[in-house]
Amino acid sequence: MSEGQPPELHDAGAVAAEIDARIQALAVRNTPNVRAIRRQYSNKLREAGPNLILDLARALRDDYGHRNVANELIHHHKRALQSLGAVELEELGRGINSWWSVDSFALLLAGPAWREGQVSDDLIYKWAHSEDRWWRRAALVCTVALNVKARGGSGDVPRTLQVCRLLVDDRDD
Repeated sequence: MSEGQPPELHDAGAVAAEIDARIQALAVRNTPNVRAIRRQYSNKLREAGPNLILDLARALRDDYGHRNVANELIHHHKRALQSLGAVELEELGRGINSWWSVDSFALLLAGPAWREGQVSDDLIYKWAHSEDRWWRRAALVCTVALNVKARGGSGDVPRTLQVCRLLVDDRDD
């Protein structure tokens, strides 16, 4: 944390409570309005260490149910995103249980980490073999980061096709 920033920005729990209070106070609680709050905190916390951002994300997810805000805070904090490995991703992905929660996790965190070599192909392939439909979907959605230019991808046909091969016979809706 840089000099001159309020000391309360060192306390992930207090910042999470403050973010939640601001979200709850919104007259219209929709994605653009919530995202505006997240952007303000991303700016305030740009000099914060990655551990504080990860702790804040955990508090937002676990204490207040703001999974997408948590994922966006990590995604928009370069050092926090770069700090993610297999252990952190599996912990941050704990509880994914819907289309939106999987897509947020895989598009913002797991896919970019995989693309940048922070986690192995084997981790993604393990998710593709999971008994849990949501981890299988996460493996597939991670390929977006490899291939969509707007998401930082440049195309990775071999790894994308390997995930597709693993999931081609999956008939779970």
